Amino acid sequence: MGDSSNNSEAAGYKEASRSAQKVDGEDFIQTDVRPKAGDVILDLGCGTGELSAYLAELVGPEGKVIGVDPDKERIQLAMETLSQIENLSFVEGSASSFPGIGSGSYNIIFSNFALHWMTNKQEVFNNMFESLKTGGKIAFQYAFCIPPFMFNAYKEMNPENAERICQKFQCESKSKIDNYCKSAGFRITKSFENYCKGVVFGNVDRLLKWHWSTTHGLFDPSLVTEERLQRYLAAYRRNDGTLCLDFREKEDELHVCRLIAFKQ
Repeated sequence: MGDSSNNSEAAGYKEASRSAQKVDGEDFIQTDVRPKAGDVILDLGCGTGELSAYLAELVGPEGKVIGVDPDKERIQLAMETLSQIENLSFVEGSASSFPGIGSGSYNIIFSNFALHWMTNKQEVFNNMFESLKTGGKIAFQYAFCIPPFMFNAYKEMNPENAERICQKFQCESKSKIDNYCKSAGFRITKSFENYCKGVVFGNVDRLLKWHWSTTHGLFDPSLVTEERLQRYLAAYRRNDGTLCLDFREKEDELHVCRLIAFKQ
């Protein structure tokens, strides 16, 4: 059904992230993260850097933001498109390898929809604790399970790849994440479930491209036959038969968690 052959996965991700990742990320930053002018921030799992750029704007010229992501192509695209922002830099890395690890130099370590891709989460929290200044904080928004509209898409439209895609997710419960956080030495001030506000797709092609780009290309739109597509979409039709690709209408689809914790 879909054709993504003319676009890189990173460019597709950049476009796709304007929905859930960017909308909900900016809301998280405004309501819970609330960086201050002069803050030094690590954006862990920054993707193509849209939220890193927003953070850089908020901390001002006296602050600094470093975006880190293990995807080389996404980091390269971030460097190319956001190079004009002087207090923002990007580095290929991970939660176990990033600039300033163990240095106690950051005011905030921020991560938006990336924790559920990370393995060995206790090590992740330990690394963050050692990399923050005293009084610094972590601010994470993450998925504790694969949202049903995503899981069903893999199962119904890409059964050949569904198991492989699902194995990439490293989701764990809110209680486990809180325990990792406390064990590392953090004091949790907020840990709660929230609803995504930005998962809205204008048409089917955008929905398929979003699944393709957010799975690093593992979801293959070329495998989506008309029969598979209609079977998947049947669950997302209103009573009058019209198609609803605004998943905000189904609150059970969009549970995520937010976590704010401080290094004392």
